Amino acid sequence: RWRRNAGESRRNAAETRRKVAVVTKIASRIKNAELSGAFQRWRENVSETRRMVSVLAKVSARIKNVELAGAFQRWGENVSDSLRMATLLTKIAGRIRNVELSGAFQRWGH
Repeated sequence: RWRRNAGESRRNAAETRRKVAVVTKIASRIKNAELSGAFQRWRENVSETRRMVSVLAKVSARIKNVELAGAFQRWGENVSDSLRMATLLTKIAGRIRNVELSGAFQRWGH
């Protein structure tokens, strides 16, 4: 009877070790799945952050380009105004000279 109990006890101990190993393996898989999920979420966050940095860089570049385009347009308008003023001043100076010449010519003729 003692041998029978000892054999049964060994079988029970072996079965208990097997069950502990199975439960440990399952717990390990659950833990690894949680870690894997956390790692995957971290990777997705990094990817999204990189994407957002890229989008913000593009938006910033577009804003700068709009500012540069506006400044260039204003410069072009100033150049056009300056050329128009120079042309007008040349015409006015020519008219003044013509009036002076006309008066001198009239005085010479009299």
